[in-house]
Amino acid sequence: MTRQKRSKQQIYTDPDMLLSKAFEYFAWCEENPWMKKELMRSGEKKGEFIETPIQRPFTLAGMCVYCGISESAFMKYGKSEEMRDAAAYILGIIRQNCIEGAILGEYNATFVANLLEDLY
Repeated sequence: MTRQKRSKQQIYTDPDMLLSKAFEYFAWCEENPWMKKELMRSGEKKGEFIETPIQRPFTLAGMCVYCGISESAFMKYGKSEEMRDAAAYILGIIRQNCIEGAILGEYNATFVANLLEDLY
């Protein structure tokens, strides 16, 4: 069995590069919702399952995978004087998305609270 080479992590050398890639991820999330199968309880399609789009939440783990970096690498950006504001801005967007989703009942509020506690 041959050993696969691990791909190198992306290195973002300035805040604009990181922000640009993060915004690509946020747009991708909005364009690619999760599909939930729901049982129709009435009407012509009663008893059938239909797929309903559900907003894909913004997560740090998902963004890091999309950006080609590890979460620990992202956290290092948060400690870098040059990248700190960009990292904080990205975390703020993720936090806002999770909180609003929990408030609206789209995301499990307890899970979101635990997730955000780990981030901050």
